[in-house]
Amino acid sequence: MSTLPYLVFFTGRDDPRDCMVIGEDEKPVFFEFETTDMCTTILSDRQPAVTLHWAGSHPGLGFAHFLTLENAREVPIERLIMPGSGPHARRFVSATDDRVYEWRRSYEDPTSYELWAGPNAQIAIFHKFQHSTPVGMSHATLQYCFTDGLLLIEALVTLNLNRWLDLNMSG
Repeated sequence: MSTLPYLVFFTGRDDPRDCMVIGEDEKPVFFEFETTDMCTTILSDRQPAVTLHWAGSHPGLGFAHFLTLENAREVPIERLIMPGSGPHARRFVSATDDRVYEWRRSYEDPTSYELWAGPNAQIAIFHKFQHSTPVGMSHATLQYCFTDGLLLIEALVTLNLNRWLDLNMSG
């Protein structure tokens, strides 16, 4: 596994659609996931970065609006969680570099996920565990090795989509 020098903490509610992510890579990192009714808003430094408009009774899951790109884009949520290389994997194509990335859920710990940028390039790992931090209790961490802020937003959005789906489809 490659070195994963950067670390962010998931704090607040232990809910993929309502939590905070705080830490630092080459600069401070702060995201808030807030869900009300049929919309999840992801704030970056208290400014809207992404909105997920859930479809409700309509076909599909809804649409994601990425507001942080030079040219804002809208994509079906299904394109952020396409089938991956195995039964516990989902992939997405990044708007930052048009590369395919894949979240793989751990077989040993189904609450952990690894982000891959190709078959042999692990670039992030998510672990769920209680941990005391200077800003309060954390319920999970994400370690990663990239500094592209837009890729980090895409990674966090797709991670939390995967977590939410896995939590709600396992019952």
